[in-house]
Amino acid sequence: MRATSRQEQELLLPLTYLDMLRSIIIDDEPQNASILKIDLAAHCPSVDIVSVCHSAKEGILAIKKEKPDLIFLDIEMPWMNGFEMLEMLDEIHFSVIFTTAHDQFAAKAFRISAVDYLLKPIDANDLKEAVKKAQQRIEQQQGQANIENLLRNIKQPSSQQKIALPYRDGYEFVEVAHIIYCQAEGAYTKVFLDNKKYIVVSKTLGDIEELLPPDLFQRIHHSTVVNLDYVTHFVRADGGYVKLQTGESLIVSKSKKELVMERLGLKKD
Repeated sequence: MRATSRQEQELLLPLTYLDMLRSIIIDDEPQNASILKIDLAAHCPSVDIVSVCHSAKEGILAIKKEKPDLIFLDIEMPWMNGFEMLEMLDEIHFSVIFTTAHDQFAAKAFRISAVDYLLKPIDANDLKEAVKKAQQRIEQQQGQANIENLLRNIKQPSSQQKIALPYRDGYEFVEVAHIIYCQAEGAYTKVFLDNKKYIVVSKTLGDIEELLPPDLFQRIHHSTVVNLDYVTHFVRADGGYVKLQTGESLIVSKSKKELVMERLGLKKD
């Protein structure tokens, strides 16, 4: 009987194995790390523990080497705690689930966008739920990255391009020609469309601006990017503003005025 090749074996593997979350446990107490590893093996088959570290320093080296999808990070460790360890990293391309015996760090953990915050001893159901949330977040981030790369590579007129705008349950594909302007709302962005509705997107204005074709859109203020096709007037009075086909007026900042006038084909003051 012919032996099955490695490639054929991989094709026969269940999808959950191929989509395993490469994970690292960082906990200065070996017993706690060992218990967590056993619990993950028993309750979270999608988690592949590629390294177990017993100090923040070991954790940093393992993260750089293994490039994990997820880390389980203790907070109180000698010499360098979990928060300080994260600050030492140049970039964070993984999700974080904090594991600790103390609850006073919860608010700070969620401020830095942790997936979850688990108190020791860790409940099995809480652990499963945290891993599920991590998997969903990772899939969403990967899906958004793939969509954005795909849309950037589509060779078509700017006005016919689409961008994927993330919302709570997924993504909405919008033709850029239907976007009138985008306005910052803290860490979110309001995208105003020509059908008199707007979409609140969980991305900063700078993130959205990167997706928009620069030949159609112009930043006119630190909080506003506008589709130049919808601009009907440029008014010098009151510091400068533009009028849109919708009848709305948008302020042009002093620092952007010269560039906006140039984009509209106007002579400088």
